[in-house]
Amino acid sequence: MKLTKEQKEQLAAELSMPWGNVALLCDGYRIALQVQRAKGAMTYRVITYVNGQFRGEWMRSAKEFPEQKFLRKSVRPLYSAAKRAAMEKSLGKRAYAKYCKDMDAKITMFMPDWASGKAVLAHLCKVCESVEIAPVVEKAGV
Repeated sequence: MKLTKEQKEQLAAELSMPWGNVALLCDGYRIALQVQRAKGAMTYRVITYVNGQFRGEWMRSAKEFPEQKFLRKSVRPLYSAAKRAAMEKSLGKRAYAKYCKDMDAKITMFMPDWASGKAVLAHLCKVCESVEIAPVVEKAGV
């Protein structure tokens, strides 16, 4: 079962405010989305937690984890365009093509942060078979 348009709008509104919090059930996993302060003092990002946790090993693409499908995929060049251009200029085009095949390599990382709640909800609806709002769990003794 997927989220309706009204549910998506309601969840996006909740995730547009600082310290917003949403819990979803996606393909049997409990996904917690929380708006938290990022690098800058006035910057907020939506952070993804899978079953209440985030592990750094999920960020690397060397080994595949099922939890990676809930994270933001980021593909970047290993070397900047300026470094590649400087290397090509110093070696020449033929030598660069022959000896520097790894200069065009890319690195893939899976990041837990999203720019907006709308972006993470669209991603989850795209990659998951079922997306539902999780029932609220009451803490005992509080």
